[in-house]
Amino acid sequence: MKRTGITLIGMPGSGKSTIGKLLSKRLSFRFIDLDLFIKEKGGESHDTIANVQGESALLGLEEKYALALDLDRAVFSPGGSIIYSKKAMEKLRKETAVFYLELPIEEIERRLGDGVYERGIVGIKEKGLSGLFRERTPLCAAYAHHAIVCRGLRENEIVSRIADLFDSSAQ
Repeated sequence: MKRTGITLIGMPGSGKSTIGKLLSKRLSFRFIDLDLFIKEKGGESHDTIANVQGESALLGLEEKYALALDLDRAVFSPGGSIIYSKKAMEKLRKETAVFYLELPIEEIERRLGDGVYERGIVGIKEKGLSGLFRERTPLCAAYAHHAIVCRGLRENEIVSRIADLFDSSAQ
C-alpha cells in the first residue's frame, strides 16, 4: 500500500505542530493536530482530560481518534504519547510515512519551560521529563520510517528534509 500521508512523532516540544503546519502548506495537504481534534470533538483540552479524567482516558481518546482518521493527503501531528498505542502506530506506519523529530533532552527542556508539569503530558508526573525521554526515544526510533535530527536546523530546513524524503519515497 502506498503511503499518502505523513505522521510526525517525537517528544513534547519537538515541533510536531509547528513543523506539521508548515509542511502541510508546502505539500498542500490537510493538517490534523490530534490534541486540537480531541478538543473539538469533546470540548476539553488534552491537559484537562489527563488531569481530570486521567491519563488512561486521554490515551484511549488518542487511540480512538487516530484509528478513525482518514490520513490521505494529510500531515498528522499526534501527541507524543501516541507511541504507547500499538494499534494506532500500526495504522500510522501502514497509511503514512512516519517521521521522528529527534531533539536532545536539553533542547526539549528549554522549549517546554517551567510549566511542563501542567501540560497534560502522559507519564510526566511519575517519570519526569528525563524518564519519559529515556522511555519514548527508543519507541519513536522503532516506529519511525525516518528520523530527522532537528538540532541546529531551522524550521524550513526540517520541512524541506521531510518533503524531500516523502517525495522520493512516493516515487
